[in-house]
Amino acid sequence: MAPGFHPIHPLFGAEVRGVDLSRPLRDADFAAVRGAFERWGVLVFRGQAVGDAAQVAFAGRFGPLETVRAGAVGGGGHLITLTNVGPDGSILPPTHEQMLHGAANRLWHTDSSFKAVPALASLLSGRDVPPEGGETEWAGTAAAWDALPEGERAALEGLVVVHDFAHSRSLVDPAFDAAALRRSFPPVERPLVWRNPVTGARSLYLGSHAASVVGMAAGDGRRLLDRLTAHATDPRFVYTHRWQPGDLVLWDNRATLHRGRPFAPGHRRTIVRATISCVATAA
Repeated sequence: MAPGFHPIHPLFGAEVRGVDLSRPLRDADFAAVRGAFERWGVLVFRGQAVGDAAQVAFAGRFGPLETVRAGAVGGGGHLITLTNVGPDGSILPPTHEQMLHGAANRLWHTDSSFKAVPALASLLSGRDVPPEGGETEWAGTAAAWDALPEGERAALEGLVVVHDFAHSRSLVDPAFDAAALRRSFPPVERPLVWRNPVTGARSLYLGSHAASVVGMAAGDGRRLLDRLTAHATDPRFVYTHRWQPGDLVLWDNRATLHRGRPFAPGHRRTIVRATISCVATAA
């Protein structure tokens, strides 16, 4: 049976049915999923009994996988574990560095925009999800771009934004060592308007890592980025995913923003992410 794609939002996103990601997909089925990824931006796979090896194998068909940064859970490998559970099985205190990074993930962002090679896509697996809360939200920045007035779109073309990991972490805790973060991840410049090299569709490339606009006064650039982010994350452009055990979600980091949502203290939450590098960028 060929994969089926069923919209989950009026503007973007689809649920994929008829595939079993615990085993390698046939080439024709993978080609259909790959095409749907470019079209829909967010793909949801329900009821998948997928472990680490299968997640890495599926994600790796989209392109080279990022190596997880040192210090994160999974550092040096291809899967980062985002969890509030410590090595001894207990729930971590809110002040633990791992929890502070989790708090940063509750800001609207796009993965790895601050890296020398940004991310094409991410594949997230819900391994242990709370009974309520802890949703993940995606905002369709291609749909948000299309909704801007034509004159504003023309004015935004060609603008360049500085993405800085230290900036986004300072929004959560000013005590983060900005100098150390910038040594590991020097700020990079990215186009504000990203063109999909496959479809030609344009999207706003924003998020919490976006620190300033090249050539604009700091205050003016900040106001522009904040206004565009507020526009892109308007509820009409947002899909909220309520996790169930066995869910996987694949998304296009060039055409979406995402954030995690809070959940009640005392609940365990463990999700595992593979990130696919964008080996060829397009302005």
